[in-house]
Amino acid sequence: VLIRVSVIVSVLPIFGDKSIPAPVKVLLSLSMTIAIFPGLVNRGYVRPGDAAIWAASTWGIVRVIGQEVLVALVLGFTAKLVFDTIHIGASIASNMMGFSMASVYDPHYESQTTVVAEIQVAIAMLAFLALDGHHLLLRGALDSYRFCGIGEAGVTALAQGRIVEMTATVLKFGIQLGAPITLVMFGVNVAFGVFSKTMPQMNILVLSLGISAFAGMLVLLLTAPEFQTVASNVMSRTEDWMNGMLVAMAGR
Repeated sequence: VLIRVSVIVSVLPIFGDKSIPAPVKVLLSLSMTIAIFPGLVNRGYVRPGDAAIWAASTWGIVRVIGQEVLVALVLGFTAKLVFDTIHIGASIASNMMGFSMASVYDPHYESQTTVVAEIQVAIAMLAFLALDGHHLLLRGALDSYRFCGIGEAGVTALAQGRIVEMTATVLKFGIQLGAPITLVMFGVNVAFGVFSKTMPQMNILVLSLGISAFAGMLVLLLTAPEFQTVASNVMSRTEDWMNGMLVAMAGR
């Protein structure tokens, strides 16, 4: 139980953030394990007597530990897809606005990212906390034993299909988030193309930087309600995705 809980805490969004000290994560994992273990045993989700079976050999212990790590990593990946959706949409918007030249290093994704992506991911994280999303993540981690007990996980064809389906959904919502700015920037670039042909003496390169940034920020402001709607729609799917992945890995 401690292995699954500790890996889940280390990879979940917010809880597994690199800014949180490792001792805090260890203490949280240990506290959660001590708190939930009696309840898991009483409900029959964890049967201590089964340890005599899979712990009879070294391979049995290694196999069960590997399965628990696999379950935790899949749960963390599934929950992280929510914020990847926001990041994809914001990255598309930033590139269209010309902010890709001002990219910064993001320690969370360990890659270069843009200012708009950082702002929208931060807003999405605050909205996630306001909607008690952190409680949802913890509840999903605890309910994982109800859907997939110790030593029951496996890489099934159904689980692989669900991963592909979730990834496609993430890309779809990411494109939806970046679509308004993409369409506006396409119109702006068409206008610049017309101006460059009709007035060659105009320095389009210099003008386009400021105008594209201004138009993009204006669209971001006007589409803030739609951003909240799409982000909430994606966040509402987190629990269903996590439970669906657990059922698929259990082969049910």
